[in-house]
Amino acid sequence: MNSVAGGNKGLSLYRNIVRAINTKLPQQAQNYYWAFTREHFEGHKEETDPETIDFLVEKGYTSLRWIIKKYTNQ
Repeated sequence: MNSVAGGNKGLSLYRNIVRAINTKLPQQAQNYYWAFTREHFEGHKEETDPETIDFLVEKGYTSLRWIIKKYTNQ
């Protein structure tokens, strides 16, 4: 995610995910989701296509909502 807009969207998503991992998930799940998040962000760090970046960011937020719901029953 090298483009400025894509980088900002990606960075915002990453911060939201890390914040949620640290505050909403049980300790035993945190390491798994930290590794999962890092692996997926590293795997897409060279992405420059704006449509693909938008898709990945939306997919990230959808996954984040699902994970939070899974662990908090909200």
